[in-house]
Amino acid sequence: MKKVCTGKTVFLLAIIFLVINTSAALSQEESSPVPPKDLKLVHGHWTAWDSPAPGPDSYIIVKGDTLWDLAGLWLGDAYLWPQIWDENRYILDSHWIYPGDPLVVPGKPTVVPPEGPDDGNDGDQGDAPVDQGFGRGEDQEPSTALPMALRPVANFADVYCSGYIDPEPQDSEVRVAGAEVEKEGNAQGDVIYLNYGMNQGVRPGDEMAVRRTGKPVVHPITGEILGTYIRRLGKLRIIAVQENTSIAAILESCEDIQMDDQLVEWEEIPIPMVGSMPAFDRYAVEPSGGVRGTMVLVKDRLDYAGEGHIIYTDLGAGSGAQPGDLLTVYRDNGDLPRLMLGQAVILTVEQNSSTATLTTTVRESSPGDSVEVRSGS
Repeated sequence: MKKVCTGKTVFLLAIIFLVINTSAALSQEESSPVPPKDLKLVHGHWTAWDSPAPGPDSYIIVKGDTLWDLAGLWLGDAYLWPQIWDENRYILDSHWIYPGDPLVVPGKPTVVPPEGPDDGNDGDQGDAPVDQGFGRGEDQEPSTALPMALRPVANFADVYCSGYIDPEPQDSEVRVAGAEVEKEGNAQGDVIYLNYGMNQGVRPGDEMAVRRTGKPVVHPITGEILGTYIRRLGKLRIIAVQENTSIAAILESCEDIQMDDQLVEWEEIPIPMVGSMPAFDRYAVEPSGGVRGTMVLVKDRLDYAGEGHIIYTDLGAGSGAQPGDLLTVYRDNGDLPRLMLGQAVILTVEQNSSTATLTTTVRESSPGDSVEVRSGS
């Protein structure tokens, strides 16, 4: 039977088409795939927006945050992200948010059932919505706030490609002996050969970490040798084993894996988690009382470091440093107040050193600058 579109059907289709196209136009107008230019320093961090000073209940944006993800955490539905944006209209383009900017956290929406709200006469509270404690007025009764969801302070590459300072490095006898395809370096997806096999205890399915021994690390202040820099190069899995050799596939690579690189048993490295990153105050120059140390190296032996760079300090397990500790990075300034440079989070700890990521910077830092564990972090 031939179907005929009625006038009512045509009208409804026209309305739907208009709504879809209007929404698309608004989305294009409000969000741009090109990041804003001309960043400015606001409250100790770089941003494109005129962000307000954070309040006592503000959430501070960290690297990797999106309004979509935060809506999923706070409101239980990522599609409710416009509610966060509506509370923080200093953000002019919802596609671009910046670490260090504060967010007002909206209250979780109340869902009214089809039969209407409960009149409260039967005394059964059922699944009544819980006050999250966000934006509560002075005239309201206090309630127990739910803990803020934790999130990692760094990504996989920051941790597994960062390297570390080993005070007593031990060479591994397991080495890269060749590759399926002869070329200068091998990376993720390539197949390589190892000089160890069944007779040495290698089994199919074993996962191993690739390492390379670097140069000694000299303390920039004392001249003491802290240890040897060990580069983390990647991860591989054994796919076939012979008597004294084995074949492996490279699962992850930080840089080219070469002949004679060493292999050790793979170990998972816990990534520190935080609820929110404290705002950095460049004028809070008074010591916090935490243990102090020195930045001794920047990854890739760079002369300077900025936000997102990996740094190494002489604060290790022996001085009480732990993964997740927040570091204030500063420069001694003689008789004048210390010059505040930024803050970092410790990712991994060795006996006399630690690896950290710079989460906020207001000035470039360099080996020889000071670090201090933020007391209470």
